[in-house]
Amino acid sequence: MLLPQKFHKDHKFCSLMVDEIESFIISDVFMGLKIQILNFDGKELLQENEHILDYLLRTNQKGFHDKHLKNHILYALLIDSVSFLKEAMEASAKMRLTVTFSLLRKPFVYNMVVVLRLFFTSDFLDKFNLEENFDTTNLTKEDLKELLNLSTEVLLTKSISGNDIYDFVFNKGEADSLINISNQALHPSTTRNKNNSTGIQNINFVFSTEKEIITQWEYLYGLLKVLLIYLNEVLDYIVFTQLELEDKLYTERITNRVENIYPKD
Repeated sequence: MLLPQKFHKDHKFCSLMVDEIESFIISDVFMGLKIQILNFDGKELLQENEHILDYLLRTNQKGFHDKHLKNHILYALLIDSVSFLKEAMEASAKMRLTVTFSLLRKPFVYNMVVVLRLFFTSDFLDKFNLEENFDTTNLTKEDLKELLNLSTEVLLTKSISGNDIYDFVFNKGEADSLINISNQALHPSTTRNKNNSTGIQNINFVFSTEKEIITQWEYLYGLLKVLLIYLNEVLDYIVFTQLELEDKLYTERITNRVENIYPKD
């Protein structure tokens, strides 16, 4: 590991928070996200070659249809996001920060928006099912801020606001927003935005000095800790609500996180 000792504690915290998200995929407690049981007793059977989702709509089971589809989308997005996050953490430990910032773009700039729209708006599934060219992540600045503010209402950590998440991730007017930093990581030269312009005699990230790399790590872990707390708490609310799990399991999950992951000092 090339990561300096001063960042090991933060790196471990972020890695454990990624593991918390991964538990939604691998733990039996959340098996309902990927396994749905449909009881056909007294119901019309599927027609030949009929997709189960089409069957549910045809037989007026839209409630089950929507819940099943939400679970399926969420489960797929969680797998995708965890894969990117774990690779990003490994790249950081190896001092491959261009790779790290590039990988973080997918789970936070894109997948997170889809999850929020899926569970905090009422028209996502209709557009997803019916609109040929539906862009799942294309929102106006105002709509995105409204969505983020709505999502923070379910957080236990009240010090994180929707405006914070917008500035940390999406604000192109902030030089150190994730969308700007990941643009620099992905592109050798960035010239369209004055807040992340490459400048003369430079190629983004390629000529980073040792001092600049330390600064990049400081920024990375400061940002990532907040974003992972936010994402975990939003997902806790979504998954436990969606699967209608017992409050006791939710309390145990949060207590375990506080006792075993959160800093003691």
